[in-house]
Amino acid sequence: ENEMLNKLYRGIIIGRAVTAAYKTVQYMSDAQLADIGVSRSQYPLKVMQQIEADFARKDMETQANQNFTVSLNPNLTGAV
Repeated sequence: ENEMLNKLYRGIIIGRAVTAAYKTVQYMSDAQLADIGVSRSQYPLKVMQQIEADFARKDMETQANQNFTVSLNPNLTGAV
């Protein structure tokens, strides 16, 4: 259930970002797009790829944090 909501949330975020990218690119000149190194048709795709990469990085950080466990010996607590 949580995984399904997560996928839905991410789909909404990506969809809104791509829509915003299409609107943004309408107001940008070819020179401005060339300055950032993308074409008019590539810009929305680049935005989507960046967001997906950010989600993947966050997933890896979350997984790493969940896998990190510290075992404490209760006999040594406060011994330092």
